[in-house]
Amino acid sequence: MSTDAAGTGSARSTYDVLWARFLDGTYTAGDRLPEAAIAEELGVSRTPVREALSRMLAEGLLTPAARGVVVAGLDHDAKRRLFDLRRNLEGFAAELTAARARDGQIAPVWFARLNDAATGFAKAIESGEIRESTRINRQFHDLIVEASGNEFLADAHRRAIARLAVSTAANLGKDDWAHKAAEQHVEIARAIADGDVASARALSEAHISDAQKVADLAA
Repeated sequence: MSTDAAGTGSARSTYDVLWARFLDGTYTAGDRLPEAAIAEELGVSRTPVREALSRMLAEGLLTPAARGVVVAGLDHDAKRRLFDLRRNLEGFAAELTAARARDGQIAPVWFARLNDAATGFAKAIESGEIRESTRINRQFHDLIVEASGNEFLADAHRRAIARLAVSTAANLGKDDWAHKAAEQHVEIARAIADGDVASARALSEAHISDAQKVADLAA
């Protein structure tokens, strides 16, 4: 995993590697992120690591500890507020994207990528590849948000997802929910392709509400 940042000396590339680990469930709440160890692993100096950790601290992904920083956790109320935000963001994104699809503003290749993500997610679930299903799940949702055409929505979504991923990465390891999520992805993709604005939003919001219920049960 170190190849993404090795030898670059770039705070940006180091940040991207660490950010990806938040999203794929590598890090969990309470994990300590030692500056020296990360620098050695990634093959960079401590400066870009320090800058990346400082940025994550400012974003609320990390919290100060006795020795350095640790991954920030979420209490029940904070998680609920973040899910409320995510539900509204993704519902709005699906609505905007469906409207753009209806108006012919989205290229056919995008629909192919969305369908590939939906089918790829289902295959990963069937194969029991949790890390891969997590990656493709994120790709599916990111495609819809990015196609909405609202960069401010996309930025808010990115931040919310990173905070939630630490607490919910294990969700896709639950077979019943994972298979239901795969079916919902197909329904959402179909509604967007049909330009059905109301259904796209309703299905997306229901999808996130269901994910929240699973997370609450696991808490």
